[in-house]
Amino acid sequence: MNGLHALFKVQETYIGIVITIAFQIIFFSVWMTAYDGINDRTDNLKIGLISEDTEMGHQVVNEITATLPFTLENYTSLDKAEQALNRRDIHMIIHIPSDFTSQLQAGKEAEIIYAINQANASIAKNMMDGIAKQVTEEINHNIYPLQQGKTIEAFSQKFSQLPMEQNTEQINAAVATTIMSVKDRAINSTIIKTNNVEEFAANFVPLMVIISSFVGAMVMIMQHQQAAQLVQDTISKWQLFLARQLINIGVAFALPLLTIALMHLFNISSQVNFLSVYLLQALMFWAFLCLAQAFIIIFGNLGMIFNICALSMQLVTSGALVPQAMLSDFYNKLASLLPATYGADGYFTIIFGGSTDNLMSDCSSLGMIIAVTLTISTIVVAFKKSKVQSEREQIVPATVQ
Repeated sequence: MNGLHALFKVQETYIGIVITIAFQIIFFSVWMTAYDGINDRTDNLKIGLISEDTEMGHQVVNEITATLPFTLENYTSLDKAEQALNRRDIHMIIHIPSDFTSQLQAGKEAEIIYAINQANASIAKNMMDGIAKQVTEEINHNIYPLQQGKTIEAFSQKFSQLPMEQNTEQINAAVATTIMSVKDRAINSTIIKTNNVEEFAANFVPLMVIISSFVGAMVMIMQHQQAAQLVQDTISKWQLFLARQLINIGVAFALPLLTIALMHLFNISSQVNFLSVYLLQALMFWAFLCLAQAFIIIFGNLGMIFNICALSMQLVTSGALVPQAMLSDFYNKLASLLPATYGADGYFTIIFGGSTDNLMSDCSSLGMIIAVTLTISTIVVAFKKSKVQSEREQIVPATVQ
């Protein structure tokens, strides 16, 4: 009982209990509110439409536009559509080739080509794959009556050309030939998976890197805060602050070597060069450290509660699990302020491939977050008195008396 009594005299005991409770409350609150109503926001996902066929192709596009519950964007150039897909501006391309009508008129199978970018959250990829099959079935269903009508018309023309004295066998042969020309599946689909990676585990790399990096940053900053409290009697606040930043930078730019080594160890291939992976991971971890540090410097040990909030919010808004377009407006806007958003986007490019412009943009955004959080921490430190300074102010009046 003496040990229990001693522990409850220490503030950190209560903080530990509060953090445990906070984990449950924060994670339930954030995840349940962030993912509530996701199925109602599927219309925020974008699909690109391009029809090179000037006849039935436009009719098919109109049917797709009227039935699909997604944001549809029409493109006049396949190259532009592919560029948008590669940048992850759209999730899928529905392409109707120029010979679509001529193939149907010739009694052959026409084709619709679907391109799905695999450098996206799994839920978006699976959804687009299902939509591609659904669209093909619906178009086949709608085209079949038209084909029947054309077949009846063709049969009427053929029957009118037959002499009246023709026997029943010839008429039956003409009917059979015409009926056999009608196909219940006149349209096939071709699904092209761009930026595809065969390894199943690769799908989880962006999420895994975010979790491991931010949790590691949280723990590191908390331990450094406790170390700082032990030595704050002997050095000034600015010396201590500068020392912490140097450690943060050193660890941030050393950790990518371990990350890249582990990716190679587990056969996770990279679609970009070594320097790009190194730079993104270094900036992402440095941004995580600066964000976690800002909360601790402002709120002290209670800053861990805010870091738990930051962890939960970054997991749901990063786009690694669910596309950001399916989140509510609040979480969608919040995502642009958090480093995990740019880390996940960058790792999608690293693992699956895509536009390198995205990667450079992600690095720039992470640099901005580092600058802002470091500025906030510096301002807070400037307004706080160091323990050494406070003790000197207390000693001077006592000496004067």
